[in-house]
Amino acid sequence: MAIEDENLYSGEKIHRVKRTQELSPEILNIQVRKNSSRGIYSPLLIFYGLIFLIILGAIGLSLPFSKSGLVEYSFVDYIFVSTSAVTVTGLVPFDTELGWSLIGKSIIIFLSFIGGIGFMVGAGFLLLIITGRKINLKQRLLIREGLSDSSPTKLETGQTPNFLLNVVYLAIFFQIIGIIILYFVFGEKIQFNDHGRIYNSIFHSVASFNGSGFDMIKDGNGGSIGSLTNDHNFLVITMILIFFGSIGYPIVFELLRNMKMISLSKFKEIHLSLNSKIVIFSTFIILFLGSLQFLFGEWNNIYTIYGTPISEKLTQSFFHVITRTAGFSLIDYDLVHNSTTFTTIVLMLIGGSSLSVAGGIKVGTLTVIIIALISNIRGEEEVTIFKRTISAQVVRRSFVIFVFSIILLSVGFIIMASFEPDNLFKELLFESVSAFGNVGLSTGITKDLNHLSKIILSILMLIGRFGPLLLATLLLGNREQGKIRQPYESVRIG
Repeated sequence: MAIEDENLYSGEKIHRVKRTQELSPEILNIQVRKNSSRGIYSPLLIFYGLIFLIILGAIGLSLPFSKSGLVEYSFVDYIFVSTSAVTVTGLVPFDTELGWSLIGKSIIIFLSFIGGIGFMVGAGFLLLIITGRKINLKQRLLIREGLSDSSPTKLETGQTPNFLLNVVYLAIFFQIIGIIILYFVFGEKIQFNDHGRIYNSIFHSVASFNGSGFDMIKDGNGGSIGSLTNDHNFLVITMILIFFGSIGYPIVFELLRNMKMISLSKFKEIHLSLNSKIVIFSTFIILFLGSLQFLFGEWNNIYTIYGTPISEKLTQSFFHVITRTAGFSLIDYDLVHNSTTFTTIVLMLIGGSSLSVAGGIKVGTLTVIIIALISNIRGEEEVTIFKRTISAQVVRRSFVIFVFSIILLSVGFIIMASFEPDNLFKELLFESVSAFGNVGLSTGITKDLNHLSKIILSILMLIGRFGPLLLATLLLGNREQGKIRQPYESVRIG
């Protein structure tokens, strides 16, 4: 009998071997290449970059001309505020307007801008300028990891320079539009501080689009922008900026392209990717259900929306779901009902979309997990949505992100709770999730936390921005795949 050549696949290489005997096993001695996760192009470079920005920001905030001198400062406060700005969170140990001078506020909003577009996008943008649009494959893949992007997108192709430029241009475009509109919305009737309409418009537009939640507008009701509760024009432009900042750059690009096709009457060329369909559909479901809960949950709460006109009730309900990624508030979250507290915690944990300024486990991740669970209950082998099949790798990575997030968040919360016995469980949990999700909403206890708790929150903010999946990659490294597949055996579960 003639023996044919056989191709054997070892995981990384295809080995062509000659079978000398029918059904005779072949012993392969394969050297698996190991890739170091500690090189100059490793994900650690992203971490180093963030740490560098935080330290640089803390040094800038510690300088005498950055402080107002109206509050007590500590080194931990400088680190905390700088981390909050770089990770676009917005948690603060004291009022931004009260604690910092014009220079200090400018440092904070600049860090928020850099943190919003992403460290690797900013670094890649500078690299384009320095090298003349030359980015090699390793740099391209590093930028992709810095954006927590695991899909085969433009970042894997020669279009990386265009993608980076478009991200920066798009971010600047939205924020400039926001500045112009806010300048006229604010008007002469609103007196915020001594910095004038132009500076306040710049500050709030950057803070809104990048989801950092820093503000210079205070009232006596505990809300971060509560003095503008009745200004619907202000609330609408703020919500629009937050929405486009948190929906994801690739999705915005797709929407703009489709709008162009509509304007040219090329309706057959209108197309949305599966990712865009999932994120847009899931986002509107979250907005609808979240707004509904806030509306009915706070309907009779005299400390929030009770007694206000129905139009204001609806606006505030929608606003507080939109701001789950930004941290602005019109009310004091220490006074909301427990159902609203729980819903807000869940919304903050979910966050926004991948490749956006938002934190959290991401809308797409949650949707994939839910669809996978439904498919499993139905006994279906494949996970499908919108007539498309989601790969098993994406499903696994979604569960890894979710489980890793819960573990990291739980560890941080337990440690902080151990050193904060005087604060309520829900307040500490709310603060922890807000930090991890890079949100910035608070029940008001941040200013009363001890230094250790502030450090823990800073770590949670950094981890939340860095990405649980990327952190898992760092911790686990590139493991050598086993050459021998072990036998299966059943394990009892449930």
